[in-house]
Amino acid sequence: MTEHQAATGRVLTFGEPLVVCVPERPGKLSRVRRFHTGCAGAELNTAIGLARLGVPVAYLAKVGDDPFGEQIRRTLREEGVADELISASHRTQTGIYFKQWSSFDGRTEVFYYRSGSPMALEGFPTDPAEEALRAGDIAWVHGTGITWMIGEAARRASDVLVEAANQAGAAVSFDINVRLKLAPEDAWRELLEHMAPKATWLFLGDSEADLLLGTSRGEEVLSAVQALGFRGRGVIVKRGGEGAEWLSDDGVLQVPAWSVSNVVDTVGAGDGFNAGFIAGQMKGWSVPESLRLGALVGACAVTAEGDYDGYPTWREAMSYLEGQGGVER
Repeated sequence: MTEHQAATGRVLTFGEPLVVCVPERPGKLSRVRRFHTGCAGAELNTAIGLARLGVPVAYLAKVGDDPFGEQIRRTLREEGVADELISASHRTQTGIYFKQWSSFDGRTEVFYYRSGSPMALEGFPTDPAEEALRAGDIAWVHGTGITWMIGEAARRASDVLVEAANQAGAAVSFDINVRLKLAPEDAWRELLEHMAPKATWLFLGDSEADLLLGTSRGEEVLSAVQALGFRGRGVIVKRGGEGAEWLSDDGVLQVPAWSVSNVVDTVGAGDGFNAGFIAGQMKGWSVPESLRLGALVGACAVTAEGDYDGYPTWREAMSYLEGQGGVER
């Protein structure tokens, strides 16, 4: 891989962490009796993916002052993610969700229990992160649309944080990450319009582009988001098994997906892609190289049942990239 000028400072991801209950076998939850727990959440996944790739990263969130909140903090520390920006609520409880795997085709469904969670009801404090941005300690801020949609307090805090990042000159990446269980289609379209002028990098899936912009064709997607005020470095369209595209004024650059011999669970693949891309950029790699790393981490993600269990370490990632083969686990 070609190394360019690496960024100084840390990455900050922010969003709601959850504890996930994973069933021991496929089938309807009403018939499953045994589960094991893990930690999850789009931005938590991305933070762990970055840490495994050797990128200094901090995570900003609020959890409950309860055993699940402690499980989340312990997991982050074990993975090498800085947790000093995480606060605890004494009034609300950490959110959880359950996975359900189809016995027919292995498809994953999720069932959330998060409406009374700390971030949904109380938001999260931004003062320490704003101070770190002003000091130059944070070079990149990453969030997803989920955080804006879980509650009004979280939306206000997210806007404050992104504005502070813009003022500090930090890169801002935003993944729309549509969840129609949280808000209707029109609300997501309004959020995309709200965030487009504030983002350096804009991530969305091809189905999300079709839903919100009426097209997933590269040039048309770029024109549509630029009409919303986007003036950042590029739009990344994730196309699952077909790879990803970088859309910019220089044209459309396509990067293929990695071949995976055994798909176990697709949840967390998009967050892993984000981690790989951001890691490449923080290490000074070119955009095509960063996209290739993102595609690799996304492919590794689907080889394990946990949201981030399949994410590679830096050594593993370099081994795959140097071999240029498929991902077998």
